[in-house]
Amino acid sequence: MNLTIVSIVAAYLVVVLLIGLWATGRTKTSGDFYIAGRSLGVVVMAVAVFSSIQSGFGVVGGTSTVTAGGYGFVSGVMIATPLGFALTWLMLGKRMMNVGDVGEMYTVGDVAELRYKSPVARGVMGLTVALGVLGYLGTQVLAMGIVVAAIFEVSTTTGAIIGMAVLGLYVVGGGILAGVYTDLFQGVLMLVVSFVAFYYALESGGGIASMTRTLQAEAPDLATPFGLSPWVTIPCWIFLFSLGGSAQPHGLTKFLMLKERGSLRWGPLISGTGYAITTLMVVGIGSAVSVLTLRGEFPAMDSPDESFTQYLTDFTPPVVAGLVIAGLLAAIMSTGSSFLTLGAASAVRDIPRAFNITVRRELLWSRVAVAVLLVLSTAFALYIGNVVALLGTFGWGTFAASLFPALVLGMLWQGGTKEAAISSALIGIVLNFVLEVGGKYGWTPLPEGVVVGAFVFAITLIVYIGVSMATRGRGAEVDPHLASVIEGGSGQAPVPASQTV
Repeated sequence: MNLTIVSIVAAYLVVVLLIGLWATGRTKTSGDFYIAGRSLGVVVMAVAVFSSIQSGFGVVGGTSTVTAGGYGFVSGVMIATPLGFALTWLMLGKRMMNVGDVGEMYTVGDVAELRYKSPVARGVMGLTVALGVLGYLGTQVLAMGIVVAAIFEVSTTTGAIIGMAVLGLYVVGGGILAGVYTDLFQGVLMLVVSFVAFYYALESGGGIASMTRTLQAEAPDLATPFGLSPWVTIPCWIFLFSLGGSAQPHGLTKFLMLKERGSLRWGPLISGTGYAITTLMVVGIGSAVSVLTLRGEFPAMDSPDESFTQYLTDFTPPVVAGLVIAGLLAAIMSTGSSFLTLGAASAVRDIPRAFNITVRRELLWSRVAVAVLLVLSTAFALYIGNVVALLGTFGWGTFAASLFPALVLGMLWQGGTKEAAISSALIGIVLNFVLEVGGKYGWTPLPEGVVVGAFVFAITLIVYIGVSMATRGRGAEVDPHLASVIEGGSGQAPVPASQTV
């Protein structure tokens, strides 16, 4: 245990808890808890989006994947994700923001019920988010356990429990309001430490030229754009993480929180640039660990997920290690806070309302739901015991396959029907779960290299379009205000002529 590292990490945690305490005092309603009272400016929202997307999966899982498999992860996931930011803002930004004017819109379930006039569609969206949250939050639990264990020299299980307890302290009180403002602090911290970590990674490897020579001489496949990944994996990742990125609920729902609208065009630039900068530490440390391992200078690891923290503690000064580990915790906790509020909204608002049950004292029960989710996701992650990158891909794939057709395509095309939304989402949940769990136990029906999430995503797109074509004309017409939003207008009711001046 290094006292410098511990002190820096402790200072970071104190700042996060103080922000959570401030947010708790400002959280008076469920609207504050779920959508921050629609009070966000574009800069705060854009930074919160990229910092919540850049997660333990991206940093811990990304570094271990670069270390073990070369640059295929960079060519696929890390280039496609910023593209996903741009697609999200261009396709949905204005529409999702204007949906908030139509009524009380807190969740993707609220939007689904408005779009399809179907409580069942709301419930299925809520179920999708709840299941995806368990999987994706699991990546944050595992990553948190690895980081805290490295700092305080405890087991990964103990580290996960400690980390999630801290996360719970500020999310239970301040909800998404605490989440977005800690995201702002954490996002800025990540940007700074990414440059620092990248510099030290290149220094420890002897510079780019020396690192490249080592890779080409000892493991030339690692130095290619595909790395050790099968060629088909790269387009799968690009498809899943660019187009599928626009269906991630922790990014999607943040458009419902916007108050400021004048500078919306800057959002994708801020989010995409921020994410790209924070990938520098992933690429740098992943490459440095590969090179140092080939030279026999890196210690043996129990799991590739340990490469990030192992590198920092062994190859950088304690001050740098403390700052970068604090940045890593920022990436993990910013994502975790978003998912906790999303999961609580599904459990307390979307699923009960699908059965025509309205939960009284919604704010209180939302806080209880956050606590329960913390326990369940920790237990789920420790039981599954998979590596961070695999759990992250599972969560991302579930959201892309089940939410993109119904919500993203549904907000762009009035021809989508509730039957299509419900069937595509359910197929996405079931097929993704069966194929991922089957793979864990050796059942892999897909060709080698095909990413399960991308395959299921393609299937659900076909199902949504096909079922919509087959059932069109059977359902209710789209709400006129929502139809205006889908066509690119506002969701506000027109002012009667008698009330105009």
